[in-house]
Amino acid sequence: MRYTEDPLFADEKRKHPALTLALLLIITVLALTLVLNHINNSRVDLRKETVTVDYLPSPLEGFRILHISDLHGIWFGKDQSRLRDTLASASYDAVCITGDMTGADGDSEAFLSLLDLLGTEKPVFFIPGDEDPPAITARPTEGGGCKAAYILEAEARGAVYLDAPVKITVRGANLWFSPEWVYTLDYAPSEEAYRTRLEELRGQPASPERDTALEAVEYQIAQLDRIRAARREMLETDVHIALTHHPLQMSALRTLQEWTGTDNDSYVRTVSLVLAGHYVGGQWRLPGIGAVRLPESAETGGGGWFPDDKRATGLSMFLGIPQYISPGLGTSAAIGLPPFRLFNTPAVTVLTLTSRLTH
Repeated sequence: MRYTEDPLFADEKRKHPALTLALLLIITVLALTLVLNHINNSRVDLRKETVTVDYLPSPLEGFRILHISDLHGIWFGKDQSRLRDTLASASYDAVCITGDMTGADGDSEAFLSLLDLLGTEKPVFFIPGDEDPPAITARPTEGGGCKAAYILEAEARGAVYLDAPVKITVRGANLWFSPEWVYTLDYAPSEEAYRTRLEELRGQPASPERDTALEAVEYQIAQLDRIRAARREMLETDVHIALTHHPLQMSALRTLQEWTGTDNDSYVRTVSLVLAGHYVGGQWRLPGIGAVRLPESAETGGGGWFPDDKRATGLSMFLGIPQYISPGLGTSAAIGLPPFRLFNTPAVTVLTLTSRLTH
């Protein structure tokens, strides 16, 4: 007689309640982490930092700079309401914005809404970043002229497009805000190249393309004149704030130090503080470790995976020059990570200048 296996009396399959529980726990933790991270990314921290500036004039003791960077077209609530709440608790004397403020498609509405929040009571200086549209174009634009639309719209709101040094005076003490490249500009060759191009364009038949290119070159020549005029006005006792989108590499900081005190009109005398952006704190950060990754263009030893976190964000000192790298507000395509911040709260910073030794 042949017997067949009867499923009614078969052995029950072995269950693994511990494994199932572990999987459910992992899924729950991941889901909770993502929810909390989303909530965390929806708010904006206000950080505070004190920066020692050698020989700071007494009227500038306690001068506060609000540093903002890398918005990347992100909205923090309707009309930037959560940014407004953060800024309401910030006390500052000037605003410095270090680029990458528009969206990936060049949409400037989120940036312009932020400028509306800042108003015109305090000076606002801004530079473009590598993911912003070019500020000056040699191609015809809808509104005419050589400046990009978002630059013109920002200027209409009272912000200063920083393409040459600008001075503010506080009770007789001078504070200069400059784009970083001004400090290493070789003036004479630049002027010669622009004037050669100017003559070439003047010899061409008129057209929209030629006229816009001509206006752009004339603008750049006038820009050089403003830089030279500012250079001649700068004093040894003045304070210099340099704005750059990319944090300066060690070689660039060494060059700034070597050119300090030169009598050449091509260079300014000194740098008191460098303000930078671009890195967005590494975009992803791990507790106890710091930044996960920086762009490969970062300074030697600071780029790639798991860099020295001191070079990813915050205040550092190299060769006697303090540099503050903003944690930023958005995410950067240059990082090469999925486009969200992980354990990395968006933030703006108020930096207070002092002559006292703080570090």
